Amino acid sequence: MTKTLFTNGCSWTYGGGLDTPDTKEHITHLHDNIVWPAHVKRLMNFDEQVNLSAGCGSNQRICRTTFDWLSKQTPETLKNTTAIIQWTCVDRYEYYVPKNNETYKIEPGLPEEVHHTILKHTLNNNNAFSTIDSRTIDRWAKVNPHGLISYYEDHRSETVINEAQSRYRTYTEQEGLLTWLTQLGFLHDLLNYYNVEHYFWQFSSFIKGYDKHVQDYMYERFPFLEETRSHQWEYQRILDIKPETNDCHPDELGHEQLAEHIIKAIAKKKTILRSL
Repeated sequence: MTKTLFTNGCSWTYGGGLDTPDTKEHITHLHDNIVWPAHVKRLMNFDEQVNLSAGCGSNQRICRTTFDWLSKQTPETLKNTTAIIQWTCVDRYEYYVPKNNETYKIEPGLPEEVHHTILKHTLNNNNAFSTIDSRTIDRWAKVNPHGLISYYEDHRSETVINEAQSRYRTYTEQEGLLTWLTQLGFLHDLLNYYNVEHYFWQFSSFIKGYDKHVQDYMYERFPFLEETRSHQWEYQRILDIKPETNDCHPDELGHEQLAEHIIKAIAKKKTILRSL
């Protein structure tokens, strides 16, 4: 029986700030040894881990790629899988990029290839990105009010930037929260449907900052590791570990401590009891 740890999230799970150089060897080492899922795997005696996180990824992307992965697994695998989902900023958004590019083998919904492959890009004379390594990659762009990531478009193009950020001309925080509540419900029900034990946490928009009725609903409805609305994890002050840095991501020590906090929070819920 193989016990699998499944994780998804944004750069806090991918290893933002530690993901240089962007070689396949370095990213593999990062995911296997440095980031918090690697420590959780080791400390909780999982046999393998799946890390589908992506820097600047949105909650939409987390739902989409998790659904894709779940649909491809056997019942036996799902029965022995524990999922820990790190939700990201609610103001991130993704959209499909329907551009033709024969350089790429386009097969959306293959996260096992998408998020464990590092692609080198060069800018050709036509202001379009090409690759020196033809592999399957994701057609979806990740966007927030501050930046844009897409393998298929010129990041420096004013037209591309304006199109990517156009939705934020009408965006409101209320929209972001309500969208996230919908995404929480979808993924919670989906993981229950597949009989996958799962836990949620979020690093940025802390639930304790929401209105009381929203907090009540979220804590009672979903398996958040922030156990009560007055609970404050130390990971929420992760910057104190290295106050001299401007990087908002955990360093190597931060990932170790974050894994310890996650394990303790899971143990408190008394739904996973493993020897550490």
